[in-house]
Amino acid sequence: MKSRFFAAALLLLAAVSFSPIAEAQTAPIPTAFRVFGQVKKSTTFDLTALKKLPVTSENVTYFAAGSVQSHNFTGALLWELLQSTGIVVDPTIKNDILRLVIIVTGSDGYTSVFGAGEVTPGFGGDQIVIAYAQDGLPLGSDGFAKIVAPGDKMGGRFVSNIVKIEVRNLVPASDAR
Repeated sequence: MKSRFFAAALLLLAAVSFSPIAEAQTAPIPTAFRVFGQVKKSTTFDLTALKKLPVTSENVTYFAAGSVQSHNFTGALLWELLQSTGIVVDPTIKNDILRLVIIVTGSDGYTSVFGAGEVTPGFGGDQIVIAYAQDGLPLGSDGFAKIVAPGDKMGGRFVSNIVKIEVRNLVPASDAR
C-alpha cells in the first residue's frame, strides 16, 4: 500500500515538474512585452520605451498574502500606452470603444481582462498603471512591468512579468449596427 502511494506521489510530482505551468514559473523574467490586436501598430515595449510615456504614480492599498498591503507604484497609464499604439475604432459606430477588451498576460500564463471603457477617460477613466517601480524600487522578480488596478481590493487583476497585451473586439462590426 505504501509503495503504491509513493509511486503515485512520484508520478504526480513528475507531472507537475514537467507541466507548462512549472516551466513558465522557472522561465526567465521578460524584458519586453508586445501590444497587438485592434491597434494601428503592433508595438514592443521594453523598460526604456515604457519610461518614454507620461509618468504616473499611484498609492494602492489591497489585500494580499493574508494582510493589507499598501504600495506606491510608478509607471505609465494603460490608456496612454494604448494611445501610443493607436486603438482602432469604427467612428460610424456610437461608443465603439466599449466593444473592446484589453487582455494582459504574464509569463506564467496569468491573465486579466479590462474593458476599454474602464480606462477611457470619457467613460470609466480608471487609472490602471503599467508599473515599472514599486515604492521607488525596480519590481525585481515581478519583472520590468506589472499591471496594477488601484480599485481592485484583492489585487486579483495585477499581472506581473507582462509578456503581452492584446486589444480585442468582442462584437463584430456587422453585429454592432
